[in-house]
Amino acid sequence: MTVVSKQAPLKRSVLVGYGSAHFGYGFVTQMFASYFVFFATVILKMPGSIVGLVVSLSIVWDGISDPLMGYISDQTRSKLGKRHVYILIGVVLTSLINLFIWREYELSKSLLYLLIFTSVFLFKTSVTVFVTPYAALGAELSDDYDERNSIQGSKTVFFLLSLMIVTAVSMLVFFNSTPEYPLGQMNPKGYINMAYTASLVLIITGLWAYFSTQKYKLNTVTSSTGLKDFFLSISDSLKNTEFRSVFLGYLFTNIASAIISVVGLHTFTYTFEMNNIKISWVFGIQFTVCVLSQFIWLKVAKKIEKKQTVLIGLFISIIGCMLLFLFVVFRRFAILEYRVLFIYAVTIGFGTSGLFSIPLSMVVDTVDYQEMLTDSRREGVFFGLLNFGYKISQSIAILLLGFLLDIIKFDPLLTFQKSSTASQLGYVLSVGSLLSFILAFNSYRKYSLTRERVEEIQDTLKNTRHSLSSRK
Repeated sequence: MTVVSKQAPLKRSVLVGYGSAHFGYGFVTQMFASYFVFFATVILKMPGSIVGLVVSLSIVWDGISDPLMGYISDQTRSKLGKRHVYILIGVVLTSLINLFIWREYELSKSLLYLLIFTSVFLFKTSVTVFVTPYAALGAELSDDYDERNSIQGSKTVFFLLSLMIVTAVSMLVFFNSTPEYPLGQMNPKGYINMAYTASLVLIITGLWAYFSTQKYKLNTVTSSTGLKDFFLSISDSLKNTEFRSVFLGYLFTNIASAIISVVGLHTFTYTFEMNNIKISWVFGIQFTVCVLSQFIWLKVAKKIEKKQTVLIGLFISIIGCMLLFLFVVFRRFAILEYRVLFIYAVTIGFGTSGLFSIPLSMVVDTVDYQEMLTDSRREGVFFGLLNFGYKISQSIAILLLGFLLDIIKFDPLLTFQKSSTASQLGYVLSVGSLLSFILAFNSYRKYSLTRERVEEIQDTLKNTRHSLSSRK
């Protein structure tokens, strides 16, 4: 068999430029994920059930639109590039709409609910327009087994840095304690100031990614028969057993992420009675470890298979959840000696660091496998489906968690919750995340693509393309 040579390695400027947009994306989306439920229930005084319903419905639409957006970008022809044109549009729209969410409005309850739903709905749509083609572009930058890890690793490092800033640094910068607001996270002005910063960061990093990847603009489209072809592409993708195992594993890990995002701030504020400085220490340590250990996980993935790397990360994450459960059981001790929570932060930070970039690299490998089976390459659809699973799982989790806040009798008017409510918040976070990681572990176990198998598939594909090209 003749082996077609691989493309030249990517320049570091391309890796950094492409990955940078995930910093802006992470800033605006993690601000929403980490603060919106708290903002809406505590600052806007909206019932948890209403907030959960608003967010979950918007995410359902967001999830449905992801594979559709991926398919549209697969079929697009544009002088700007079939992915690049949507990166520009999505970045601008998301940056503008984000500013409408984080304000206090003097409106009736019904109008306030309508305004919040509309803003959130449009925000989620604009994020999809940007991030799905952006993710598909990453799959087109390289065909090298290890370099694909580097591409996704670059995205992940920027994304984790944004999470650290949003959850830790921002607590110090935007939510300082004042005589009027001893707990800085209760200050409404902090949220709109943070929103302006997030939107500006997204515009800067989005443009950086756009211009640094200009060389990789593509306008080739797959053959299409319209809506029927769209649904067939969805069906074929989900029949791919390798993709399905990653799809489900990623879905379950993101349920854990949704639980942490929705009730994490509630838990550390009310279960462990922490102010903004203590919370920033916990989140800061967690995400610092997460960012720094990303390089360790990328090296591990070069030594062993991607599947084994992810399973190790999940196992460590499960241990982290068990530690948090113990701290909730002995929460009075944890309140007095809050630094013991740093143990949880280090463990969960290190474990989850292995769950970000490697699964995305595995998806790119499944795209090759799918092309070998069907002679059709659908990066947009695959990453659209991945985002669909991620968002639908988050929607379900947020909806249930919104109702759970009401069931456990969370009262936003109280500075300190009842002891039973405070403990139940901690159990929701620890046990819910634990179960999600266990389900993810079971899904990833079924993945079977190895380095050797992927390289065989790529050689087959390249020789097929070379043969077709020679006939023309």
